[in-house]
Amino acid sequence: MLIVRRRLAAVAALAVTLLVTLAGPAGAAPVLADDQFKWFYWAGPLLVLSLIGIVILIGIGYYVRVLRPKYKGQKQS
Repeated sequence: MLIVRRRLAAVAALAVTLLVTLAGPAGAAPVLADDQFKWFYWAGPLLVLSLIGIVILIGIGYYVRVLRPKYKGQKQS
């Protein structure tokens, strides 16, 4: 069980590191868009947060339905 927690922690750390590394250059530009397109920016944070939430929920669901029963000797779904 400890090995699974360590692997999940390592995957989470890698995901956060990749997110910060890859998203960093996107905010480097001083001007992102013209004033007429500024109203589009409200959707960006919502989309990113929903994607992160979906990835986390998929990981939790995989753990609950596959990994936990596997290590407890139960039938996997």
